[in-house]
Amino acid sequence: MNQSKFPIVIYQKPTFLEGLFTVILFAFTFVPFAYGVKTHQPIYLLSMILGIICFKIFNQITDNKFTHSKIIQKTKSISFSEKDIKLFENQNITIINWSDLKEIQIKIYAYSGRSYHNDYICTGIENYIKFIQNEEKIKYRFYIENVSQFNLLKEQFNNIILPELKKFDNITEESYINTQIYFNRLNSCEN
Repeated sequence: MNQSKFPIVIYQKPTFLEGLFTVILFAFTFVPFAYGVKTHQPIYLLSMILGIICFKIFNQITDNKFTHSKIIQKTKSISFSEKDIKLFENQNITIINWSDLKEIQIKIYAYSGRSYHNDYICTGIENYIKFIQNEEKIKYRFYIENVSQFNLLKEQFNNIILPELKKFDNITEESYINTQIYFNRLNSCEN
C-alpha cells in the first residue's frame, strides 16, 4: 500500500512578553466591548475592531508563528505502515517499530474543512498518535489535508495496521478495542 506522508503539527510556545501582551490585548478588547453591550453604549463596541487590528499587527510582529500556516511543519512529516512509523525531517528518516512501543493511542479525527454537526469545522490538525517508547511518553500531532487522505489512512489503520498491532504482546487488548470503537464512531459519522 502506498504510504502517505502527513505534516507534523508543532504548536509554538509564546515567550513571556508575547503571553503578557496577549492577555493585555484581550483585556483592552473584550472588557470595553462587554461594558458597551451591557450598558448599550455603542462607542465601546468599537474596541472589538481595534482589537482585531491589534491582533493582526501582533501576528505580523511575531512572524505569524501562532497561525495555522506556521504550526504545520513543511520539513517534518510522519507516515505509517504495518511494521513501523517513519518520521521525516529534511533528509533524515527515523524509523520507530510498532513492536518497540507501549500504550499506543491513535486518534484520526478529521481533515481540513470537515464539519461535525454543522457546529465545528475542523482544521485537520486534530489528529495524533501517542505512545511510550523506552519509558518516555511521546505524542505527534499531524495534519490531514483532505477527505481522500483521511479515508485512505482510516482504511490503512482498519485493514492493515490495527490487525498487525494486535499480534504484539506489548499492546493491550483495551488499546486495540478503544481504537476500533473510535474508528467505528468515525464510520457512523461519515455515513
